[in-house]
Amino acid sequence: MELASAQEDQKKKQQKEKSKKPVPPAAPRPARALFCLTLQNPLRKACISIVEWKPFEIIILLTIFANCVALAVYLPMPEDDTNATNSRLEKIEYVFLIIFTIEAMLKIIAYGFLFHTDAYLRSGWNVLDFAIVSLGLFTVTLEQISVMQGAPPSGKGGFDVKALRAFRVLRPLRLVSGVPSLQVVLNSIIKAMVPLLHIALLVLFMIIIYAIVGQELFKGKMHKTCYYTGTDIIATVGSEKPAPCTSTGHGRHCTLNGTDCRGGWPGPNNGITHFDNFGFAMLTVYQCITMEGWTEVLYWVNDAIGNEWPWIYFVSLILLGSFFILNLVLGVLSGEFTKEREKAKSRGTFQKLREKQQLEEDLKGYMDWITHAEVMDSVRTRGEGMLPLDEGSSETESLYEIEGMNKWILFFRHWRRWNRLFRRKCREVVKSKFFYWLVILLVALNTLSIASEHHMQPDWLTHVQDNANRVLLSLFAAEMLLKMYALGLRQYFMSLFNRFDCFVVCAGILETILVEIRLMSPLGISVLRCIRLLRIFKITKYWTSLSNLVASLLNSIRSIASLLLLLFLFIVIFSLLGMQLFGGKYDFEDMEVRRSTFDNFPQALISVFQVLTGEDWNSIMYNGIMAYGGPSFPGMLVCIYFIILFVCGNYILLNVFLAIAVDNLAEAESLTSAQKAKAEERKRRKMSRGYPGKSEEEKQLLAKKLEQKAKGEGIPTTAKLKVDEFESNVNEIKDPYPSADFPGDDEEDEPEIPLSPRPRPLAELQLKEKAVPMPEASAFFIFSPTNKFRILCHRIVNATWFTNFILLFILLSSISLAAEDPIRAESFRNQILGYFDIGFTSVFTVEIVLKMTAYGAFLHKGSFCRNSFNILDLLVVAVSLISMGIQSSTISVVKILRVLRVLRPLRAINRAKGLKHVVQCVFVAIKTIGNIVIVTTLLQFMFACIGVQLFKGKFNSCTDPSKITERECRGYFITYVDGDPTQIQLQERVWQHNDFHFDNVLSAMMSLFTVSTFEGWPQLLYKAIDTHTEDMGPIYNYRVEMAIFFIIYIILIAFFMMNIFVGFVIVTFQEQGESEYKNCELDKNQRQCVQYALKARPLRRYIPKNPYQYQIWYVVTSSYFEYLMFFLILLNTICLGMQHYNQSDEMNHASDILNVTFTILFTVEMFVKLMAFKAKGYFGDPWNVFDFLIVIGSIIDVILSEIDTVLASSGGLYCLSGGCNSIDNSRVSITFFRLFRVLRLVKLLSRGEGVRTLLWTFIKSFQALPYVALLIVMLFFIYAVIGMQMFGKVAMVDGTQINRNNNFQTFPQAVLLLFRCATGEAWQEILLAASYGKLCDPESDYAPGEEYTCGTGFAYFYFISFYMLCAFLIINLFVAVIMDNFDYLTRDWSILGPHHLDEFKRIWAEYDPEAKGRIKHLDVVTLLRRIQPPLGFGKFCPHRVACKRLVCMNMPLNSDGTVTFNATLFALVRTALKIKTEGNFEQANEELRAIIKKIWKRTSMKLLDQVIPPIGDDEVTVGKFYATFLIQEHFRKFMKHQEEYYGYRPKKNPIEIQAGLRTIEEEAAPEIHRAISGDLTAEEELERAMVEAAMEEGIYRRQGGLFGQVDNFIEHHSPLQPHVASQRPLQFTEQGSEDIDSPVFLDDFTPERNTNASNANNNNAVPQPRGREIRGTQVRIPGTNRAALICGGLSTLAHDPSFVTVTRNEMAAACQMEMAEVEMAAAEVLKGRKSLEGEKTTSPRQPLSPTSLHNSHGCSVVSSQEAISATHL
Repeated sequence: MELASAQEDQKKKQQKEKSKKPVPPAAPRPARALFCLTLQNPLRKACISIVEWKPFEIIILLTIFANCVALAVYLPMPEDDTNATNSRLEKIEYVFLIIFTIEAMLKIIAYGFLFHTDAYLRSGWNVLDFAIVSLGLFTVTLEQISVMQGAPPSGKGGFDVKALRAFRVLRPLRLVSGVPSLQVVLNSIIKAMVPLLHIALLVLFMIIIYAIVGQELFKGKMHKTCYYTGTDIIATVGSEKPAPCTSTGHGRHCTLNGTDCRGGWPGPNNGITHFDNFGFAMLTVYQCITMEGWTEVLYWVNDAIGNEWPWIYFVSLILLGSFFILNLVLGVLSGEFTKEREKAKSRGTFQKLREKQQLEEDLKGYMDWITHAEVMDSVRTRGEGMLPLDEGSSETESLYEIEGMNKWILFFRHWRRWNRLFRRKCREVVKSKFFYWLVILLVALNTLSIASEHHMQPDWLTHVQDNANRVLLSLFAAEMLLKMYALGLRQYFMSLFNRFDCFVVCAGILETILVEIRLMSPLGISVLRCIRLLRIFKITKYWTSLSNLVASLLNSIRSIASLLLLLFLFIVIFSLLGMQLFGGKYDFEDMEVRRSTFDNFPQALISVFQVLTGEDWNSIMYNGIMAYGGPSFPGMLVCIYFIILFVCGNYILLNVFLAIAVDNLAEAESLTSAQKAKAEERKRRKMSRGYPGKSEEEKQLLAKKLEQKAKGEGIPTTAKLKVDEFESNVNEIKDPYPSADFPGDDEEDEPEIPLSPRPRPLAELQLKEKAVPMPEASAFFIFSPTNKFRILCHRIVNATWFTNFILLFILLSSISLAAEDPIRAESFRNQILGYFDIGFTSVFTVEIVLKMTAYGAFLHKGSFCRNSFNILDLLVVAVSLISMGIQSSTISVVKILRVLRVLRPLRAINRAKGLKHVVQCVFVAIKTIGNIVIVTTLLQFMFACIGVQLFKGKFNSCTDPSKITERECRGYFITYVDGDPTQIQLQERVWQHNDFHFDNVLSAMMSLFTVSTFEGWPQLLYKAIDTHTEDMGPIYNYRVEMAIFFIIYIILIAFFMMNIFVGFVIVTFQEQGESEYKNCELDKNQRQCVQYALKARPLRRYIPKNPYQYQIWYVVTSSYFEYLMFFLILLNTICLGMQHYNQSDEMNHASDILNVTFTILFTVEMFVKLMAFKAKGYFGDPWNVFDFLIVIGSIIDVILSEIDTVLASSGGLYCLSGGCNSIDNSRVSITFFRLFRVLRLVKLLSRGEGVRTLLWTFIKSFQALPYVALLIVMLFFIYAVIGMQMFGKVAMVDGTQINRNNNFQTFPQAVLLLFRCATGEAWQEILLAASYGKLCDPESDYAPGEEYTCGTGFAYFYFISFYMLCAFLIINLFVAVIMDNFDYLTRDWSILGPHHLDEFKRIWAEYDPEAKGRIKHLDVVTLLRRIQPPLGFGKFCPHRVACKRLVCMNMPLNSDGTVTFNATLFALVRTALKIKTEGNFEQANEELRAIIKKIWKRTSMKLLDQVIPPIGDDEVTVGKFYATFLIQEHFRKFMKHQEEYYGYRPKKNPIEIQAGLRTIEEEAAPEIHRAISGDLTAEEELERAMVEAAMEEGIYRRQGGLFGQVDNFIEHHSPLQPHVASQRPLQFTEQGSEDIDSPVFLDDFTPERNTNASNANNNNAVPQPRGREIRGTQVRIPGTNRAALICGGLSTLAHDPSFVTVTRNEMAAACQMEMAEVEMAAAEVLKGRKSLEGEKTTSPRQPLSPTSLHNSHGCSVVSSQEAISATHL
């Protein structure tokens, strides 16, 4: 016993030790620090103990926090003023500095300074720290010195010190090292930096190119404006900003009386925005890329030089810069983030595993302990515990009765019984659906009562709302109590929703009590009422997809919490820095109050947050520049601060939000789909029980039907297209969107692919387009299906020319719609277009009549109106007919009908397949987004209700700010223009209502929607901050805390929900792209690589024969020449960038000379290359063609400018042709040729590897975009035409949003305006300018007295719907396509992807300069060793490994010993990505052929045969060649090994040879095997028998001959065999799975299985020898050897004489035996085998007895060394 207990104690101790977390071993400390202090030094010991004391870290963090607070309290003042608190804070600053210095000293003494592994400066955070501390000390000493010298404290020196002081701001960053989840986010951001650098380079490059182009085109154009004649006063109209003008040509002319256009104006934005020199041009371009204020720049340029073509420059800049490249950032970040998350996850799972093991061990310990205790206890327990309980209770009863307290007890007992019953009933009620819907109804009523509140509501409504509030509150309280009673408190509080509910109800009760006691105004707390709205989320309980969504949102909030912390730190640091730089500096001469300033900490936070959201950030930057003295040297440095803030904040941090959202969404999706799958599984089970009698097939059919039903019902979460339409189709890859020939629409059917195990090559199946068959019933009750007329109609309708003809007409009618004149309805143009319209309408009517005749109208299945697209057609045509019937345009209905004609282009969707698919995609996406829209709308609604409570009736103001109420706001007041007392204006006082307000829930939702799009939210925010009480005017900065409402709203809705929206669209689109290939066995990467391998063609490398030409060629292709050209282009760029406006004549002259020089140099380069490559070779490369064009352009440019200077005296070149008046126009053509100088830069792109890959994918993603682009074009077209019809008549008034540059009066203008809205430039102001009550255009036909009736309320719907479609769907299509194509940026580079394959083409060209597509197979090895992995082998790949891989690749060899280009590339891709490389080789080939035929229908059979040779071609392959190579090597090695082992040459007995074979077989079995065997199917029964037999006998490989065993299981000539083999279904994936279950055979049996297979399939081929017959000279093949080969299962090779002789010689050489000896061995083997076979035929498949096995051993000894060695390597 004692022994046992001692063991127990031991165990317990162990467990205790285990349960303690292992302490991380302390980092080994350096032996000395600072060269003198050893570890024993008391000072250093003390330091170490202090530094490693836990509270020390906490104290330091607290100090940092306190320091931040001190920095935030500091009030910066203009002109270095100060007050008492500031000077106190300065003193406190010294305390902080001392603390940090001490900390740094302690750490340096403890850890050593620099030279050891874990020294102080080796950690990044410490370096930052040290820098800050040393800077602080440095500034202090500087200040002391200046004080001692008695210099005045301000002045230049003071400024320097202050700048250094700004570094203190970085201290909060040290908080990061304290929070681990922050580090994950930071790590993923830092990891993403490498791919982001490539993108940054690309962006920078784009900015440089655009800046130089802008400089060439717009230099010096922005300096003229309208002045009053003879004065320096700029003439403007109303609230308009001054703009450039021009006196000649197209631009803006000065229209006001007494004004003229002249120069001397610094330029827009006080001379910050212009293209006069390279720096300003870059800043302007960058500002345009951020999509803030780009339209202003465009309009200024338009004003200066006319609006014909500047839009090309700006629109292309936005498309490329903003939509494309900046979305790349997003792609990269989300990829990186997912990778980081996966890493963290795998770490987590590992941890869990460890914990589980720990638990099991503990459990085991406990179990031991318990059993032990039981043993001791069992003796005692036997006699006890036998009394039945009932008896006991009855006894107690009698006792009680005796005592006479019986009544109470009975009552109590009854009460308990009833209580229990009642609770059970309550629980049933609470859990019932009825109760749930009742509660939902109450919540809805509550929502209604809150939503009905508005400004100026009648008293009775207020009364009703109050009562309703109380009633509902009591009902909710009752519900809560009921639930508590029914479920019990513990269970009640377990659910999150119940806790939340309880909180809401208690808050409500508290609020009511407070209001009743009049402690608190009803308003402040009524915000609590709105919290009740959150109850709406209870709906999620029964709505799986929604509840999953909410769950994933809550999940991502966890990961977002750390991000928010990081964001907050970032904002704090930048706002503190902003206060140091700009505090108190934003006061300017013009007396305007700037709201976004850095004057105190809260205000600085708001300003930084505004820059992050990107709204109007440029105006804050302009103010900063002006504060430092305008656009000159020190001022321009300010923009660095803003650009860093914008880049880090907006692009990086906010995109990480999106990355997190996308990540979590994908998880929610998979969750929902998993649940669905479970449900379907259950259904199937029910069914199979339900219909026992039916056959399997019928069951499957039923199941399918059910499945489709299930998919049709419910809210589809994962995008499911119309199942029947898209189920079976896989079509040519067009990245996410399919190509035009998309099979399986309603007009084509995919041919059935027969399900034989070896499907016939698809070429034999005819892929014919089927017309939709005619429905059976009669059309219009007259035309029967056999009617001649109807058949003719059917034929016409299905003819391709008919479809094309209709498409053409749709196009023409769309063009005619766009050409209409919206203002003058009766103009000549409109009349002509009216006649055209009649023609179009009649054509469309005829088309519809024909179709209806062919298919019937709508009464039966398959008729015309049963298809939704056809109904759309019908609607559009009907509208046109009606509007033609009623001619007068006075009736408003007709107006609307005319607008509806716009839908005509939509009819094209039905005709173009690819478009149709994209549209379906969009619809699916919209359905899927449904859930998110609901959640977002609910949140929006909640915020709107809170907003109404906070701000209703407060957004009023008087034009005279000194008056606060409406009563006082009457009469006139005086204003000074620009703060100039000489210019006085008299203005009327008007009581204004803000355009966006919170007076009722709807307008509140509208205002919040504009906030969530980030447009104009700062103005709204400052209005809200100034609000005071209802019906009163604003008071400056009255309630700053209101900013919290907006900021929370922006973070929740705009950052988070909108990003999830975007993420959803992206996820959906990616799923859509994949859904077509869902039955396809290749994944996306494999598909892309295979496609590349099939489509690639070898590059031509021209190598001249002529020696002189060869020398030139050699120079041109050398890398030095490349570098020289690179250098020249760089120089050229620098020269272009150096030009500027108003440059001196010398500079002009120099730049002209340089330009000529460069042009000459590049021309020389072109000629040299032409000589080297000849014309054909030169123009074969697209870069060269580009070069050629540029050189020609540059030459024209030089000639033109020379002529221009020569003729300058007579007014320039163009006066000769009499064009003196239009000089400006001619200039355009000259500057156009100037652009050629700039385009040379683009050549730089072809140099960098990373950038080149980026460009390549760029072009690829453009190929994926055509249908998306078409959809976008249609959207813009439809909206533009509607806009022209609705808002075309609004007058253009300068100073408003609808003006000369921005209007709906012509089609191009309307499109540009919409494009502006899509980029979100002040779209809400355009909306207001287009709504009802605006001035009409003087030329339009309005009735007298109706001047102010233009614009409509429809504008709200129009603009909001457009913005939502654009911002959420369209731009996200861009993102989706980009993320699809650029996933390689973040993918593991060790996985082969299509971007790796270019290298193969490049290097192949060196071996095959003529591009014949063939090289000698011996070159393949060297070629592949030159290519780095993952594609090639790389330099360091050992020869044997390379051979193995080649054996695996097994390309067919041509008769001349060459291999083809596509076959080699395909084999490389196939082996690298393991596409169908397991299992039976021939079958795998066939399947792969079928897949390729299915996906890429246009692949030519010839190419396919080259890449995957069809069955029956027994040609020599590279695999066979290298197999013999390897055999020889192995045998040599084996013999050598033997010699070393025995010290003498071994006897030539068969056993050893067999052993040698076995070693080969162990090392390289599968590869060679695959190369040579024909059909590798393994019969599963055989395999099992084999395993079982072996198990019974306990045989391992070592005991019996391997090959013999295998042979025994195979009947050689059974007629059954081939049949079974060919019928086996496709199963490769299971191949490895059985082995794993039987540990004994894990490593022994993998090879065996393959042998078994090969022998099976080849032996059955012996009777009818297939393959090559032996022609020509008969080589003498020793019979036995050949027979041995056949016996060994290599019949095909046995018939290949060359192979036999080669192998035989190899064998003999390797074994050092004579030929004859080999022969004899083989003969013996054969004898043994024959006898065995005889036995076998009598008893086909018996489990083997040991004896038979031993016999077999004899056979297998050398049983055909050749064969087996060849097979089993």
